[in-house]
Formats: sequence, C-alpha cells, structure tokens
Amino acid sequence: MALSPMEEIFILLEDEKQVPAYRINRWGKVASGALAKLKKLGWAQKNTKSSETVYQITPKGEKEIDRLLASLKTTGKWDGKWRLVLFDIPEVQRDVRDRLRRALKRLGLGILQASVWITPNNIKNEVAEIEKRMSLTSKIKYFEISRNTNLDQKIIEKAWNLGELSDQYRKFNFNAERLLKTLNRDPNPRFTAKKLIFEYALILKNDPILVWEFRQKDQLRKAANELYLKLRKYIT
Repeated sequence: MALSPMEEIFILLEDEKQVPAYRINRWGKVASGALAKLKKLGWAQKNTKSSETVYQITPKGEKEIDRLLASLKTTGKWDGKWRLVLFDIPEVQRDVRDRLRRALKRLGLGILQASVWITPNNIKNEVAEIEKRMSLTSKIKYFEISRNTNLDQKIIEKAWNLGELSDQYRKFNFNAERLLKTLNRDPNPRFTAKKLIFEYALILKNDPILVWEFRQKDQLRKAANELYLKLRKYIT
C-alpha cells in the first residue's frame, strides 16, 4: 500500500513539525497540490520564518495522525460484538452517499451488502460524528449484535477482501525486511521508518482480524507485527 505524496509530506510535517518549503519541493509538481489539500483540511499551515517560507503541522493535523495510527495501539481483544451501520440515502443524493461510503471505508468497515456495512470495532462515536458533520440525522442507523462463532468466518469473507489484505501484508513484510537491512545507513532513518509504519497502520485499519484473539496464530500477520516492532526502535 504505497503512500501518496500528500501522505508522505504529512508524515514529514508530523516528524519535524516545521519544514522549509524548498525541502518539500523534492516531491515535484504534486507538492503544491498536496500542500493545498493539507491546508484546506486544516492539517497544515504556511508561515514565514526569518523571511523563509515554512510549513508546519497544526493541532488538528496532529489529531488526525493520532487517529490514523490508532490501529497500532489496539490490544487484540474483542468484546464479541459486531457493529452494523445501515443507511438510506436516495439515488438523487449519490454524492452524499459516496462521501458516506468513503468515510465508512476510512473507519475500516466492510460491506456486508448494499447500504449495510460492518466492523468488529466500537465506532459508535465516530459514526455519530459523521452523521452530524454530514447532516444525516435519521438517515443512518447503528446496531450492535453479539457474535455467532459459526458465522464469524463467513461474515469476514463476505465483507472484506482477505486476499487483497494478505497481498498488502506480504508487500509490507518484504519491504520492511529489505529496509531494515539498510536503515542504519539511511540519511533520515526516522522518517523512512515512519513512512513504512504509517503504511502498516493503514493495512491494520482495514483488517477485520485486527482485534481478534486468534491474530497471533496467523503467521503472516504475526511476522508483520514483529517487523513493525523492529521499525519502532528507529522512531522512539
């Protein structure tokens, strides 16, 4: 799961807090568009320091980084409840429906069937925030149901693309193993390690097995976690 230029610039701002504009120019023509989007989202701001243009992360941006990396802090325990999000938005409001789908996907939900999304994670507060932000009161319904161990695997296989997730883990493991061999010679090992950790967090966020008690029995995911812990040594 390669990061976009905007995500890489965002990570650099989080890492160094203030970055001179000339250093961001390394991303070429896409840098201006990425910075414009970061500013529009309120995650970065442009300042002048000693007659030099600098960009820095905002408190709102710091909170967004924390949200994106929250999956790294999950304990692995599950309360045994599935969360269902149902919505009823007419075809004439397709743009609203598409925005809602993107918001749910960012929360790591899978699609059980049309307009029915599911996750093992407690996202009640996040859904309420989306409902308020998008003015969708009464258009979204949120339910919690107890697991049925006989159906868990069928639910996962229907709602998530496990093959794609496995490919992402394999790619992360390959890149992490290769990077760790040369990271000591990297001119900026902290930033390089952070980028790969960020990729790992994005994979975790979309993995329904993230919070499950049997995660450590999955060799692919176990190897990814061990590589992540090795990368963490470069940022702490």
